[in-house]
Amino acid sequence: MLLSTARSYWEQNPEAASKDQWTANPVIGEVVYRRMSGGESPEHWLTWLIRDYFQQRRFTRVLSPGCGVGDHEVALMELGTIAQLDAFDFSEASLRIARAKAAAKGLKISFYRDDINTFEVPVGRKYDLIFCSGSVHHVRELERFLRVVRDALTADGVFVFNEYVGPCYNIYPRGQLEIVNRLLGAIAPELRLAERLEQITVEQALAHDPSESVRSSLILPFASTYFRFELCRRYGGTVLHPLYPLLRHDAMSKPTQEMQTIMRLLAEFEAILLERGVLSSDFVLCVCRKK
Repeated sequence: MLLSTARSYWEQNPEAASKDQWTANPVIGEVVYRRMSGGESPEHWLTWLIRDYFQQRRFTRVLSPGCGVGDHEVALMELGTIAQLDAFDFSEASLRIARAKAAAKGLKISFYRDDINTFEVPVGRKYDLIFCSGSVHHVRELERFLRVVRDALTADGVFVFNEYVGPCYNIYPRGQLEIVNRLLGAIAPELRLAERLEQITVEQALAHDPSESVRSSLILPFASTYFRFELCRRYGGTVLHPLYPLLRHDAMSKPTQEMQTIMRLLAEFEAILLERGVLSSDFVLCVCRKK
């Protein structure tokens, strides 16, 4: 029942994950990408990862579980360091969009339908890169998923995930919720889409999309039992991620001094809270190798 509810949600809302993205704001995007790269680059994190971190390493075969509408897979192939990319999702609506995006760019990507909770890798097939961006926090069968990923890697293969690892079902602690709402209240009403961020219940989360952040807070501790972390960079989102969808994105993205100042202040405020230990990061970029 929960699986069918989740699949139905993504069939009807295939682009929900890319809607109102906080990193789509140019100021937030630059700030976040610098955090993800350790201060090295303001460019999109995938560009930095492939070009600089992996130093243009050639990957023979790559797997992307839970690819959604294929934005990251298209971007990855465009970087030119991957020979073959397999990508799957359980939503056929998402896959149709992904295939169209790849075709429009003249890119050959093997998109197919499968379930991130039950998928198997054919015996003998190995990947030198398995890549997830925003899909692991939808995995209910987390232990199984991590085991399958580990076993599918080549000896020198890497597992990369860029993930939300905050509270399950996005049920935020009271202190975090209060900070977001106080900041929201300090912003002029004409720049807001809502008066406050309301706490949701487990029942509400299950009725909406039971796969959303289903076991998100367990991703890092569970992954550490299967993998050795070569890189684990926490980059925030504890304030910016829940706050940004409540703001008028058209206004906040304008290249005016006033709008950019507001966004930089919000980003700096989040950074201060993270650095002082008031809040912990809700998002992380990890590069792992199997133990």
